[in-house]
Amino acid sequence: MGSLSFSEIILILLVILIVFGPRRLPELARRAGELAKKLRTASASLSESLGVDYEATVEPIRTAKREIDGIKSDLTKAVSSVGLSEDSEADAAAVQPTEEEDREETTETP
Repeated sequence: MGSLSFSEIILILLVILIVFGPRRLPELARRAGELAKKLRTASASLSESLGVDYEATVEPIRTAKREIDGIKSDLTKAVSSVGLSEDSEADAAAVQPTEEEDREETTETP
């Protein structure tokens, strides 16, 4: 649905003028204004009510997300520190021969 062009609005106003006549037009405009005011008030009230409910619903979710992000950060740090120590142990193991390699070397030497 698109917006109404100026010519379409004029056409609608002319039809209203013809159907209701010039005497009832001010009364209809007044009623339309009152209806618009009531709709605006109801809309604001509904928006405020939904906003309060929304915040009450979303805040525990935000708190849980912050806690999960903290746990994720702690786990990432722990894994990276374990990964570093494993790498250093692996480097040390690569440089030093294992007990099996020591036995093999001693048995091969006459």
